[in-house]
Amino acid sequence: MFELKSRDAAGRIGALTIRGRKIETPLLLPVINPSIQQIEPKEMQKMGFEGVITNSYIIKRDEELRELALEKGVHKLLDFDGLVMTDSGSYQLSEYGSVEVGPEEIVEFQKSIGSDIGVILDIPTPPDVGLEKAEKDVAETQKRAVNSVPLKGDMLLCGTVQGSTYPALRERAAKGIGGLDFDIHAIGGVVPLMSDYRFGELVDVVMSANRHLPGDKPVHLFGCGHPMLFALACAMGCDIFDSAAYALYAKDGRYITPRGTLRLKEIREFPCSCPVCSSTTPQEVREMGERGRADALQRHNLYVSIEEIKRVKQAIHEGSLFELVEARAKSHPYLLDGFKRFLKYDIEHLDPVTKSSAFFYTGPDSLKRAEVKRHLGRLGRIGQGETLVLLPDANKPYSKTYGVTSTKEHHICIASPVFGIIPLVVEDVYPLTQHERPSELDREQVELLKSCAEDYAKDFKKIMVHRDLEFLGIEGEFFDDASVFSKDRRAAENVELKLRAIADYQFGSGAGEALMRGATAKWARTDRIRSVYSGSELIATLRAHDGFLTLTP
Repeated sequence: MFELKSRDAAGRIGALTIRGRKIETPLLLPVINPSIQQIEPKEMQKMGFEGVITNSYIIKRDEELRELALEKGVHKLLDFDGLVMTDSGSYQLSEYGSVEVGPEEIVEFQKSIGSDIGVILDIPTPPDVGLEKAEKDVAETQKRAVNSVPLKGDMLLCGTVQGSTYPALRERAAKGIGGLDFDIHAIGGVVPLMSDYRFGELVDVVMSANRHLPGDKPVHLFGCGHPMLFALACAMGCDIFDSAAYALYAKDGRYITPRGTLRLKEIREFPCSCPVCSSTTPQEVREMGERGRADALQRHNLYVSIEEIKRVKQAIHEGSLFELVEARAKSHPYLLDGFKRFLKYDIEHLDPVTKSSAFFYTGPDSLKRAEVKRHLGRLGRIGQGETLVLLPDANKPYSKTYGVTSTKEHHICIASPVFGIIPLVVEDVYPLTQHERPSELDREQVELLKSCAEDYAKDFKKIMVHRDLEFLGIEGEFFDDASVFSKDRRAAENVELKLRAIADYQFGSGAGEALMRGATAKWARTDRIRSVYSGSELIATLRAHDGFLTLTP
């Protein structure tokens, strides 16, 4: 069972129930070599890791490990009482071309050693192979998946989506895997893309698969272990990650940060305050023996990785995941490629319509966010008067700053450098008031203003434009003083006009006529509408924090 708790972009906070235990996602699983454990799993648990992943194929091939795992279980083998996921040998298959185990046999083995989550023995297909080879591998993986599902018992089973770098094939594979009774879905065959910093292609692979996988199951992005990728991967809808990087990088003298990787030999000051970095200096670590140096780097790499997972979780909770993804993307040009590719995908249906934090404009890429696209798509739902009145952006709430309100005669709008056009009748709806931007405009903002104003003005008989907006190039009557449009905000006809507009904007064209005809309102002490009535019957409330209507059952 996978329960969603919070969302932002396509990112999710979830609770995965495994044998009575609830594990929260996003979840990072350090890769454990069952033969060599420099840092014990139970020590990782103290660092904040709720689970680990180990290789059942290695365990099965080693007689001593196999017998111990079969007798006492994989948890006892690792001396770890948290979640244990086991891989099936697909990595060895990709590295060496073959494995000495059958696909059904390895699923049965994972179940027999008490793995919490097992993985099918899929055929990992690397990037850039021929289409015929990739299709053949996908077909074989699907066949193995069909045969593996009935064997899982009470073990959660993970089915892997392959398809190389062919988006259409990834989509087809996702539909096939997603149609089976798996508990977790995975996206595999992507480590070479990450290793070569081909993040644009990585985004295409992940998005092609994820949009065809069921939304009620977590998604594991195999091999994603560098924290610089966690925010982007979560924004694409991935929930579980595994990291061998913490150990592999440490062995090679590499120091992981959320912005990239540093060489220990080049570090003068540790840019981190984890227990390792706050108790030693780079020079002291360099002077350690090989094992001590690797141990220190492994610990740091683990600390910084779990810290980034926590940072991503907090960003999802507060609705600021996009800002975190953007910040991480600007740490490397190729990661920025991936971010810009991600912006081309439509995730509006996944992104929450309201959030607990304000919308921050941080640059031109903010104009491609789901919130902006959603608003522009809903503008056409709102009924319009005969005369369009355009006012410059100002302090919010706009109606109080200007002392004006829309009427049947004058449809007053703000020319917004973030949302294009904001009709005053819906200004209270998130995030039209709940957003912030720098005072200086980017070129892209000016272009948005011009295109939105021109398009929106087409359906009006008369257009009146504040003189500060002459740069928009809109033909109309110019004015300097907005106070000429000052009207009583609480007049019955103006209140009904506003309520109709909010209903249309929120629910769709025609909702205002159906729900708000003749509606009246009671006002809160904050001078905002709080309760909506039809006669003496309470029909809705207007939520103070986001301006949305909550209909009375």
